[in-house]
Amino acid sequence: MLKIGCIILTTWAILNLIPSSIIVIHTIFRGGHTPALYSILDEQEVGALSTETLASVDSIAVFANGTNIALCLLSLFVIWMGLYRRQTWAFWGLLVSFTFALLAGVGGDYEVGYQAPIVNVISGGILALGFAISAAGIFRS
Repeated sequence: MLKIGCIILTTWAILNLIPSSIIVIHTIFRGGHTPALYSILDEQEVGALSTETLASVDSIAVFANGTNIALCLLSLFVIWMGLYRRQTWAFWGLLVSFTFALLAGVGGDYEVGYQAPIVNVISGGILALGFAISAAGIFRS
């Protein structure tokens, strides 16, 4: 049971790691703007923004996505070196960290009018399933 929970939580971390990595690479190395900008503004509106505003938005996007990359990489280590080895601290640490990350994502989406609410529903479902199965595996006697 615990191994299945770890696989589900790993899947969640990787599904968050990949788009964050793409956004950071695209924004820094390809000179593009964060895709979130285009989910709430059209090309003309983005073109009307000042260079300072665009730089600020891109900077925040790189920082937020870079932090998400760090969380996901660290969580993969904690999942397989702590949780998989039945360390309860790893379960609680992941639960709190992933819950805050999910709530931050929901809060960010709320600020822009929930452009893709199904993503939050699926993400929350994957997390709930992963933690429920992991809890059954780690706390069951």
